[in-house]
This record gives sequence, C-alpha cells and structure tokens, in this order.
Amino acid sequence: MIKTTQIVFLSCLFASASSAVTAASPPEAKAPASSITQPAPPTQVQLRAMSTLRLLRLGQKALDAEMDTQDFATGLDAAKIASSRGDREATRLMAKIMARHEVALQGIDRARLERRLRFEALRGASSSVLAVAGMYDRGEGVPVDTKKAAEWYLWAARVGHERAMAYAAYAYGTGRGLERNGAAALKWLDGVNEGRKRSTLLEIGWALALGTEGTTDMGSALKFFEQAAQLKPSIAYQVATELERGTRGVQNREAAEQLIKIAAERGDSGAAMHLANALSSSNTIEDQQQAVRWYSLAALDRNNLAAGQMLSRLLTLRPADELISPIIAGLDKAAAAGNPEALIGLAHAYADGIGVGASPEKAASLLQVAADSGSSEAKYRLGLMYKSGLGVNADLNKAIELMSSARESGFPLAAVALSTMTGSAEDAGKASPVAPSAVAQ
Repeated sequence: MIKTTQIVFLSCLFASASSAVTAASPPEAKAPASSITQPAPPTQVQLRAMSTLRLLRLGQKALDAEMDTQDFATGLDAAKIASSRGDREATRLMAKIMARHEVALQGIDRARLERRLRFEALRGASSSVLAVAGMYDRGEGVPVDTKKAAEWYLWAARVGHERAMAYAAYAYGTGRGLERNGAAALKWLDGVNEGRKRSTLLEIGWALALGTEGTTDMGSALKFFEQAAQLKPSIAYQVATELERGTRGVQNREAAEQLIKIAAERGDSGAAMHLANALSSSNTIEDQQQAVRWYSLAALDRNNLAAGQMLSRLLTLRPADELISPIIAGLDKAAAAGNPEALIGLAHAYADGIGVGASPEKAASLLQVAADSGSSEAKYRLGLMYKSGLGVNADLNKAIELMSSARESGFPLAAVALSTMTGSAEDAGKASPVAPSAVAQ
C-alpha cells in the first residue's frame, strides 16, 4: 500500500560533488559577475559539530522541501544526527518527515529508530504511530507484519491522523492485515480530504481488480470505483478505458461497460458520447432512443460541441416521430446550458417548425446567442436571415458584418454568400437617382 522512496545521506553526495567540481576548476577561473554563489552545504563533520537546537532548525526544512532538493537532504541528515543523540523532539521530527514524504530511511539503525518511535508513539505522537506502522508494513528494522501494521494504522487513525485514516481504509478494503470490510473502509474515508479519499478508493479498487493483496474481487472493485466516480465522474470513464484495453494487466469489457454507464449517468460527457456513438448506427428504434438520451446528456457539457452537432444532425435526417420529441428536449436543455451547436440545432427546429411551432423570430434569437459565443456557423445563418428579413428586420449592412466575421472564422460557405451580398450593396449604391420630374408627378 505504501509507496516509499529510499533515502541515503544525500548531503554527503552533494558535498563530495561540490568538492570534485572545485578541485577540477583551474585556479585562475572566475565565476561570471552575474552569477550568484550558493553556499556549500554543511558536511557530515560540520553537522555533527552543530548544537542539537541548530540541527532541529535545519531538520524542520525537510518537512516542506521537495525531496530532490539540498534543503531536504541536509534537513534529513540533521534530524538523524539529532535523533541519534537521544533528542525526543528530533525523533518526532523524523517521524513527521517519514510520514509526510513516505520515505524509507537508509544509513541508520532502523531497529533502534523503531524503538525510539515506539516510545514516542506510546506518549501520543500520532506521526510516530504512523511511522511505526509503516516500518511494520515495509519490514524496516522489524519483520514484515501487515497485521501489526494495520493495528498501528488504526491507532493513528483513531487519534485523527488523516493519512492513517486512508491507510486504515485501504487495510479494511483490501484485507491487508485486517478482515475485509467495505463498510468500515468507507467509514474511515469520511474524515479524509477529497483528493486523498479519491486516490485511496482507486487504490483499493485496483488492488481488488488485480489481486495484488491476495484477493481478486471485480464486483467489490467496481463498488469502490463507483464511489470514486461520485467525487469525480471522469474517474470511472478513465478506469473503464483501462479495463477495456487491459493496460494494467487485467481486461474486463463487461466491467468497463458498467463503469462507462456509471460515468455517463453521473455527467461525464466523454462516457455519454462513447455510449451514444456505439448505438447511433443501430436500426432499432429502442437503440436510437438510447443514443438520443446519451447525446443529450453529453451535450449538457457546453464544450462538447460534437454532442450538440450529433443531436442537430439527427433532427435534419427526418427521424422517426418517436425520436423528434426527445431530440428537441435534448437540444433545449443543451441550449440552455450554452452549447453553441445545440443552439443552432434548436434554431433550425424553430425555423422549419420541426417538433415545435414555426417561429423565425425565436430561431433568430437562438442564433444570436450562438453567434455571440463565437460560432461561425451561427453568424452565417443569422447573416442570411438579416439579408432576407426573415425573423428580423432586413439589414444588409448587418448581414455583411456577420458574414464577414463568419468568413474570417473559416466557415466555408460564408465567402460565397458574402460575395453576393457585397455585389447587391454595390448595385444599390450605383442605382440612378429618381428624376425630379418623376417626384413632381
């Protein structure tokens, strides 16, 4: 369960590397004036000569520093030295570093460290409790004992350590050191932040799907994946894709299909499109109705233009009477959500009176909203309406403005339409004025 990183005395490596560079440089070489000389990190000898208080200050930096930085390497070495002197605060600091960064320490008497951590754990230091649990989980300084590890995880979890709660949930969910209990796993996750809760649910699900903890149970795995999907629907679709392709070492298309439906029902537009596309070519009315349903759900994502286009396209193909009403309903909801393609499709329905009462004014209003959002097709169609005066007052200048914008956006038909409009405008400008005698008559 615990992913760890092996840590050695990195400060020694940094120090030796710095010395090697210094020795290789010619005496007369000078650093550029613009460069800033970084102070050399303290050597082990220098660290051991420092006071415990100073070592603790350096050790604190390792808590928040990135693991591949000098501050982390120096801080960890400082905490080790202070702890080896028997300083209890340093031992607790070591536990916090181990817990926060999930590291397995090297270059230290781990059996002795375990005894010190146990001593602090018995005195209420939750990070020390978690550190001891991790040592039993990985077999550092003590034999691997997942049952004992689970007991220590539970101890830390009971005193409110959030990371320990996630580990306890994993133990209950997968049966690592504890009897499997899905309800208990979910209960422990109630006190965990959303990001860690989501990742733990996925870890449990994959452990059960792959059998990495000794038990393969796809049914239970799907339940944990579904719980993760409640927090983020796209997770279920991602897991389904991996199960469908077998990219993690297990392939289960039936489980993948179930997860795709869960993701689609919870609002993932990609999953909904996946299901709709699979049904769109069917000749049965039932499958076509389902395709319309999934396209409608996908189109609620205003950025899923393909779903809005497919609903609009279905309407232009003269669908069966049973499909017209659900297509219109889908377009209406997607248009309300701001999907530009759905706005265009609904405008087409109002322009031609398909499934709704014909209303050129309503069509023009919908196209205006889509045009305002940047749709080049909407600008093209609205430009034609301004040219003909359909649903709006005829305005050739407005039509030319819209058509020019559509052409600049790359809409292919706009250039041809624009040429006829500008020709009409030029002809109107060249028209002969009315003779005064004619006015008088």
